[in-house]
Amino acid sequence: MKTVREVLRRAPVWVNPEHTVESAIVLMRGHNIGGLPVMDGGRLAGMIDYSNLLGVEPSRQVREVMSEPAGSIALDATVRDAATMMRLTGTSRLPVTDGGRLVGVITDGDLLPEVGRNFDPLTDLAWSDALREWSIGHLKNGDEITVLFVDLDNFGQFNKVYGHIVGDEVLEAASRALSALTDPALDFLCRYGGDEFCIATLRHANEAAALGEMISERIAGIDIPSLQGGSVTCAVGQYGGKRTREREHVHYAATLNSLINLASRACTANKKRTDGASPAVMAMSAPEAGTRLRLARIEVQWEHRTARVQVDLQSGSEAPESEIESLVSEPGARYSATMSADTDVEGVLKLVAETTVAALRNFLPAGYDLSLSDIVLNQIATGQTIITAVGQFVIEGHAVALAGSAVLGDDPYRSAASCVLAAVNRPLSRVVARQRMGNHSG
Repeated sequence: MKTVREVLRRAPVWVNPEHTVESAIVLMRGHNIGGLPVMDGGRLAGMIDYSNLLGVEPSRQVREVMSEPAGSIALDATVRDAATMMRLTGTSRLPVTDGGRLVGVITDGDLLPEVGRNFDPLTDLAWSDALREWSIGHLKNGDEITVLFVDLDNFGQFNKVYGHIVGDEVLEAASRALSALTDPALDFLCRYGGDEFCIATLRHANEAAALGEMISERIAGIDIPSLQGGSVTCAVGQYGGKRTREREHVHYAATLNSLINLASRACTANKKRTDGASPAVMAMSAPEAGTRLRLARIEVQWEHRTARVQVDLQSGSEAPESEIESLVSEPGARYSATMSADTDVEGVLKLVAETTVAALRNFLPAGYDLSLSDIVLNQIATGQTIITAVGQFVIEGHAVALAGSAVLGDDPYRSAASCVLAAVNRPLSRVVARQRMGNHSG
């Protein structure tokens, strides 16, 4: 989460109590600002804005029209702290101080882009972009990061059986439980998307594992009367916190992507979809076997500097008409795409990834979409190179951040396609489960 220091845009401008209203107006117009702090020596004596000055005789002193100060915010406070203070005091601007010294004024307009972008209004938790800022900052400082990935069990079924209002209650209760267990001095908690939460922590792996156990116990203890006896459970995956030597040639964003992706995979491996679920939820549950897409064929051709890529995907199910095929209008159809571009050897890896995304789009039903943000190469301690795809999966208007990795092997093109599938297959399985639920209820 950004600090006030990072979003403060203006040098300090102020008036003294003895200044005239006319002088204050000239200062505000000259600096194109809507208000000023009033400083009496080194003390914050008040605030003025245009509402204090309308219709006031220009020769009057500022002390006669200023408002009592609502307080000030420290330079290193978070933008969330500043936004909370503005809301509680009913003001739209706050003086910013550093060790008691005025260093500027921050407004709600300065905060809105950051607060609106970084926080989920339902759970009051940060989104993943704020976690990324926190984690990458610590990685750059040489700190070791452990990632815990938390996924609620059967959440889609809770929504289906009990309704989205109860589903929101579950998410809010889970976020409160996670917030109570985490320490802001060590941990950064975010809502990753849907029913998934992510914690980046400075704790060593053993301490993080203990936190994971407490999370599982606390989530299982959530009591929501609306569930009519149903229980809430979760799976927790963990990765990181075991580095014993300094990193070399680090790409910090790729390192974080890898940690999140591996923690997510560990979470999937630990997931028990029906343990602790109510009979109603268990009856609605269905396995996700046979719902993954796999790479059937990839072909890359070069002519001068132009690369032409074709990717063919197919269902991993052996059934003649699998659940995943039933999502499209023509069961059994191949999901293929071809793209070409002028590029270099490294750029063709991204072209392969983009072509894989295009093939996946041909599979997706209406209301779902994919986008690729970047392809990142990162060398790890073993000497292997990890290729990571970063993007978004849009599910009925809601964007979920994606990251998937694969080892860059002897066939780098296949690895580039595989990292995209690694990022997409898990939420893709949920699309199938959700579609299947709709078919059954109809």
